[in-house]
Amino acid sequence: MSGAECRACGNRRLEPFLDLGELPLAGGFLSDASEIADERLYPLEVHVCADCGLVQNVLPIAPELLFKQYFFSSSTVGPLIEHFKGYAEFISGALAVKTAVEFGCNDGILLAQLKARGVKAVGVDYAENITAIARGKGLDVVTGAFDLDCARAIRSRLGSVDYVTGSNCFAHNHEPGAILEAARQVLAPTGLLGLEVMYAGDLLEKLQWDTLYHEHLTVLSLGSLSALLKRYGFKVVDVFHLPMHAGSLRVLASPDPNRQPNARVAELAAREKQQALNEPATWHAFGNDVRRLIDAVTSTMADIGARRKIWAYGASGRAALWLSACRMTYVERMVDSSPLRAGTLMPGTHQPVVLPEEMRKNPPDYVFVTAWNYFDVIRAKEEWYRGTWVTPLPRFEFF
Repeated sequence: MSGAECRACGNRRLEPFLDLGELPLAGGFLSDASEIADERLYPLEVHVCADCGLVQNVLPIAPELLFKQYFFSSSTVGPLIEHFKGYAEFISGALAVKTAVEFGCNDGILLAQLKARGVKAVGVDYAENITAIARGKGLDVVTGAFDLDCARAIRSRLGSVDYVTGSNCFAHNHEPGAILEAARQVLAPTGLLGLEVMYAGDLLEKLQWDTLYHEHLTVLSLGSLSALLKRYGFKVVDVFHLPMHAGSLRVLASPDPNRQPNARVAELAAREKQQALNEPATWHAFGNDVRRLIDAVTSTMADIGARRKIWAYGASGRAALWLSACRMTYVERMVDSSPLRAGTLMPGTHQPVVLPEEMRKNPPDYVFVTAWNYFDVIRAKEEWYRGTWVTPLPRFEFF
């Protein structure tokens, strides 16, 4: 067992269940070949807490390495645009929020929707290049960490707010308690904390090992997140299951201990207990299944790559894990629609990242869809393609 402290419950009974060896940072795109010599690999070993069931990487990477320059812009992904339109409507409509803070705001994809609906919102993000994009849209954004000092500064000019939220970024933090303390500082007593997090239940069901890259330090269930929130004076009062990122939870939590939870909270807690979602044995079995899948993809695709031209599609964080863990150096190009990534080289395996138009000019025989969670969108966008699509998850299939 690890001597590290669990980020949720604070206990030290952590059990390793998946060792992926040394891998590049999923967001560590290289500007050109001159940077290859200095590229570093980092160990990636995933643990589960024997007490609360939190799935976690216990070896964090310094945030300035991960996020100072960030190559993911949410507004370039169609399904995320639709998701955040719906989320803004939920915040302004169902919750009747008038003032909000969003940490991990990225390029302002949610802030812009809130502003359009009359919600006064401030965003916080660590990445300088991304916050510059958000400010260019006329949004109120702070560059840096969402901590107590940041929360006090926001409160001094905005007052206590109705809502604090973060979408698919809470898991990026080695010390999530610092964010929860900041949220308590800026929230009104009647306010709510809204966290959208990748869900451990979907990770398990769909064998989504490819989300376990270095920046995703935790994968949360309702049970493990409840344990963490309780330590910092929050009570879960509602929960929603979302399709975002191939399965996520939206969890609403209140600083008011007397606020009554929606029945959905007890229902999901019971379902997690039935699934043994927070039990270490479940995750040890998951680790064994992952190793078998990686072996199958490695051997099958290497055999095809020796005879046919293969490109990959979707330079997401998942992509770096698939290409490196399966040693897919034979893949010639990585296709991605983000202008932030186009012209760079993939971390670890160093394929050039190209825009989709390049695939039309030089169609490969096979396309390995690393962004498999957006496969339907990708396939519809590239309906002209007559070669073979390959998805590694939720099943290893050829189309």
